[in-house]
Amino acid sequence: MRFYFKTLLISVWFFITLGTTAVSAVTVEHSLWDRVLKEYVDDQGFVDYLRLAENPEELEAYLDIIRTQGPRSTPGKFPSADDELAYYLNAYNALVFKGVLDWGPNTTSVWKGLISGLKFFSLMDVYLDGQTTSLQKLENNMIRARYRDPRIHAAINCASVSCPRLRRTAFTGELLQDQLNDSMAEFVQDDRHVRILNTSVQVSAIFDWFSEDFVGDREDTDRAIIDYINRYRGTMQRLPTDAKLTFLKYDKSINRQK
Repeated sequence: MRFYFKTLLISVWFFITLGTTAVSAVTVEHSLWDRVLKEYVDDQGFVDYLRLAENPEELEAYLDIIRTQGPRSTPGKFPSADDELAYYLNAYNALVFKGVLDWGPNTTSVWKGLISGLKFFSLMDVYLDGQTTSLQKLENNMIRARYRDPRIHAAINCASVSCPRLRRTAFTGELLQDQLNDSMAEFVQDDRHVRILNTSVQVSAIFDWFSEDFVGDREDTDRAIIDYINRYRGTMQRLPTDAKLTFLKYDKSINRQK
């Protein structure tokens, strides 16, 4: 009888350990990135790039992980689409940090150049999941095309003042849906990104640049964008559905802590 219970306890311990290991295999990869965000990002979402440049070890360690691991290279670590998308969102934001440091932490904007943003987002090589790509391809060909979720536009950050606030916690597959809902709600409830002015509504240029993501098959573009925003306005004043829609100027200054 004692042998039976001993065997049973060992079996229970084995499956608990196996389950914990399986979860850790998905989530542990983002713990370094989570620490970077908590240490170098403030409550407004601005980044202390100067101090990060002096202490890049945890960021570099996280980048080493995502260079060789990911849904393509190690699919067993990503059992769900949410786990994959969380990985790509974290990777995009971490690679932006790396790009800013490579350009120099005193840079005033990543949009510099004859064609705004071309050098940073399209021509700068980034290394992810065993392959070379660019931030633009990661956003458009991987994140947008594969997952088709407009909420990602409130989750990825392009190192600019007018970007949605950078979260101080890493995305995880387990919490992703709530994290994306929270990010989009915060974005559209912030009058820096959505404003009501008499008979018109001013919204972030993101809703213009990526309008097809918010509109879908609808032909009434302005109404579709307003309807989408109203889904996340919560208890705030809802946007008039018949309002004229205009787009705010995008502040492309670096999102550096003052």
